[in-house]
Amino acid sequence: MKCFGVFLFLGKESKWQILWRHSHCISAIILLLLVGLIGGGDAHIHRPRPRSQMLDNSAEDWMHSFKPNPKERAGSVKSEDSTFWYNHAQNSLRSQKVNMIERVAKNVIFFLGDGMSFATITAARIFKGQLEGSPFGEEAELNFEHFPHIGLSKSFCVDSQVADSACSSTAYMGGTKGNIATAAGKATGIITTTRVTHGKPHQPELMHIRLIEIGKTTRQDYQIMSLKVIMGGGRRELTPSSVMDVENQRPGRREDGKNLIEYWLKGKPPKSSKYVWNRDQLMSINASQVDNVLGLFAHDHMDYVTDAGKCFPCFVKSQGMKSRDLHANADPSLPEMTKVAIDILSKNPNGFVLFVEGGRIDHAHHSTKAQKALVETIALDAAVAAALEMTSEQDTLTIVTADHSHVMTISGYAQRGNPILGFSGISDVDDLPYTTLRGSELFANEWVIILQH
Repeated sequence: MKCFGVFLFLGKESKWQILWRHSHCISAIILLLLVGLIGGGDAHIHRPRPRSQMLDNSAEDWMHSFKPNPKERAGSVKSEDSTFWYNHAQNSLRSQKVNMIERVAKNVIFFLGDGMSFATITAARIFKGQLEGSPFGEEAELNFEHFPHIGLSKSFCVDSQVADSACSSTAYMGGTKGNIATAAGKATGIITTTRVTHGKPHQPELMHIRLIEIGKTTRQDYQIMSLKVIMGGGRRELTPSSVMDVENQRPGRREDGKNLIEYWLKGKPPKSSKYVWNRDQLMSINASQVDNVLGLFAHDHMDYVTDAGKCFPCFVKSQGMKSRDLHANADPSLPEMTKVAIDILSKNPNGFVLFVEGGRIDHAHHSTKAQKALVETIALDAAVAAALEMTSEQDTLTIVTADHSHVMTISGYAQRGNPILGFSGISDVDDLPYTTLRGSELFANEWVIILQH
């Protein structure tokens, strides 16, 4: 439009002066017209180049990289005509068996992906499919996407437009929610991949240990002793500066001299309580003999899945890592912690309430590390699968949600099957390739709530 505007408003110059000064605009217009004629009127120049020709200078191949029939695309294993998609839709509808269960759930498992936006879920689904060897990746599904109910929640804070971990966690954990679980005699537990005193797990009404730090002596015992299971990172927040960490010899952060790990051990029955700080100790727990577990597996936050294992695609394919795939001091995975927690909490005849957070999805987004964010999302989904295998929808309400979004977007017109972590196309601004996933560390308002009951 800038080129056309030049011809309209430079009437004082001669036509030859205008043509010479703006010859580049004329060339661009001629190119567009030629593309329209050659391509049957199709002059969309924002389409990406195929992977094999990403750095090729052929404009024709770039602009017409899409084949009109999906079954002709390289790598396709099915004839995806109208009949295929009709049958696919019908089969999906028939497979949806929604049983209305009109009674109070005995157990509640609340999964939360910190900063897990719609774009994060979509990209994680594609990435999972591509790691698993699907023909394209887009046809893959996450475990919680099979849930029969889904809804949206509008979110904002009392004093800000955009919800973050702090204000949103008071909404889904605060008030009477935590008290009801305890009053009903249910066993309670929290699992996170962050420090256990971080953003969400420390919410007061979930009866977590952060309140001890602010000296509320009237609630100390109530807070730390009411939880049957506490798993995550953050040993430094529970030990004084005079105590060196067992793993990396760094000092604790507490300046009051209190060692909350020892406090926990003294307040629990010694024969049925375990404090563990590494994966081997956790996996050796006999749930039939243990009622209380405090697992602190890192001095700070727990490792990203991509940093814990030598083969993180193995984690995706098998929804877990075998010992040979792990580094020597690898932290336990979210599915592993979830399994142990359910084994212990499910012994309570009154049921249990378990909070499971994939907290490092958010951290990866803050650092604009897309691959880590996607793998952490897949790890949360694997924990969901582990929980579903160990519980029944007849008495367990399983919820998967997020507290807020991030502004990572899926950009461009990447061809189906294009690596989700790869390039999407060539920018028409600077003629440089741009990635499919783009974002920054800013928050955004977006919740999705997926229910299984």
